Amino acid sequence: MADEEVVRDLLDDARALISEGDWGKAVALLTALHPADLADLVLSLEEERRREFLDHLPTDITAQLFEYAEDDELRDLIRGVGVADLPAVLEEAEADVAADVIQQLGRDDREETLAALDRDEVTDLLQYSDESAGGIMSTGFVSLPEDVTVQQAIDYLRVLRPPSEKAYYIYVVDRDQRLQGTVSIRDLIVSSPRTTLGEITQHDVHAVTTGTDQEQVARTLQRYNLMAVPVVDEEGRLEGVTSADDLFDVAQEEATEDMYRMVGLDEDESTSNRLLRAAWLRLPWLVVNLGTAFVATFILIAFNGTVERAAILFAFAPAIANQAGVTGTQTSTIMVRALALGEARRSLAWIVVREAFIGMGNGFVVGLLLAGVGLAVEQNLTLSLILLVSMTGASTLAAPIGQLVPIALKVMRADPALSSSIFVTMFTDGFSYLFCVVLGAALISRLQA
Repeated sequence: MADEEVVRDLLDDARALISEGDWGKAVALLTALHPADLADLVLSLEEERRREFLDHLPTDITAQLFEYAEDDELRDLIRGVGVADLPAVLEEAEADVAADVIQQLGRDDREETLAALDRDEVTDLLQYSDESAGGIMSTGFVSLPEDVTVQQAIDYLRVLRPPSEKAYYIYVVDRDQRLQGTVSIRDLIVSSPRTTLGEITQHDVHAVTTGTDQEQVARTLQRYNLMAVPVVDEEGRLEGVTSADDLFDVAQEEATEDMYRMVGLDEDESTSNRLLRAAWLRLPWLVVNLGTAFVATFILIAFNGTVERAAILFAFAPAIANQAGVTGTQTSTIMVRALALGEARRSLAWIVVREAFIGMGNGFVVGLLLAGVGLAVEQNLTLSLILLVSMTGASTLAAPIGQLVPIALKVMRADPALSSSIFVTMFTDGFSYLFCVVLGAALISRLQA
């Protein structure tokens, strides 16, 4: 807590110096900060102040800021640095960070920056999709041949002095750079100096290829409790490494994307978006949602006579539709997560039957409560019976529908999270009102008794 207070005080002092234009003291004060804290400060400045501050910040420190910025924040930093000065900054950045920054540039600026940068490893990384293992991997890894001794490997590490986050494992390769296995730093330290790496190599390596989707890479790291995952090409040659901290960002990004898409939000949506852009990003799915809402409207229009003669029934119908919608959204959320983590291993028939029974049980219990309220209000047993049957039936259908919508989207090669809740609600609202109007029409005489 004391450290946080110190950082806050330091940032407050720095802001005061920046507002006075005392750049020398501000930079001297802030260079001791962790780059993540410094990035937050820089991104909180107005654009003109940000540009002035970055002009006075050492190039190597500016390069570190890019590592701790999200995609939309990267664009703010790029504008602050300026495209003309960007190559000098990216010379100091890790290759994967530099590649991420360059991907944010327009075509002409990208070509100009790459030409000025002249770093082949950055150009190589740009050939991969930014959501693949190749797109998120780092080329800063330690690899050594099998015949190197433990003592030689330790001497090499002492000279190389790799950052701690780049030295979880030594990757053992053959003469053609094909990955043979890994040696942990612990095994290296406790082994005899004359032992070769080949003798202590762990050959059970959970590598991925450069084209593997980043979600699958994250699952591999989680499943096997690894600190890093090696990335190889189609011939098994070691190309790079994705570390746990890289994949933590991936997991956060994918979770945010799924959460947004389930309610029809674009993944670019954020609280910092300009008013018109925010409205434009949200509008398309609101229009789609309006279209799905007409399903229930058309059902009520088709049974207009029943609605007019049994108005009290439809005072309760929204409660049934709402409950069914929640039931469907619950199961939809579970299925989206299961599909994302590769946990949906049961047969489709088993899933449908299981969820139908769960929905039926919950619907019956909630239906009893609603029927009790209906009986207390109207003293009409027929009304209570319709409410009970409608709630039970709607919930029985809503639960498997919530599971089937994401599965159907996946079969159609769409993201299972793609506005699942909107489509689920369309079905649950429709069935809820359909139960009410059909039962109401069949028992209209008893309702009016």
